[in-house]
Amino acid sequence: MTRLNTTRFALSVLLAGSALAAVIPAQAQPMMGDMGMHHDDSRMHERMTKQMEKNQADLKAKLHLAASQEGAWNTFVQATKPPAKPIAQGVDRAELAALKTPERLDKMNAVHLAHQKAMETHMKQRNDAIREFYNHLSAEQQNVFDAETLRGSSHMMGPRGKRD
Repeated sequence: MTRLNTTRFALSVLLAGSALAAVIPAQAQPMMGDMGMHHDDSRMHERMTKQMEKNQADLKAKLHLAASQEGAWNTFVQATKPPAKPIAQGVDRAELAALKTPERLDKMNAVHLAHQKAMETHMKQRNDAIREFYNHLSAEQQNVFDAETLRGSSHMMGPRGKRD
């Protein structure tokens, strides 16, 4: 009797797991929206770039820049643009598939370190450009810049205005 109950229990767990595995992907896909596995990187980059340009235009209007500050503004905008292409190269899946697990781990670690170094370099250049522009602002403009950029400081997209 015990063996029969164990077999039934195991079969029930297997069937329930199979049903759950079939339902979860179907439920998860609609909720993922634009950020799903098949999102369009170029479309997202374009949308982010447009939003950044809007935020920068809003910031520029709030700063009331003098004509003598226009050059510093233009340099700031150019230096803080997001990269047109990814900062670091991706990994060729076919190349990874040909490697043994320890080699694949080493390759992935090397790619990660290269990406991290490239990101650090990009962030340093961006931060240097922001500091340089900030030094061209009056004390009042610096206060405006501080307040406006605080809202977007966690993103690479640059200054942000109030969220709608």
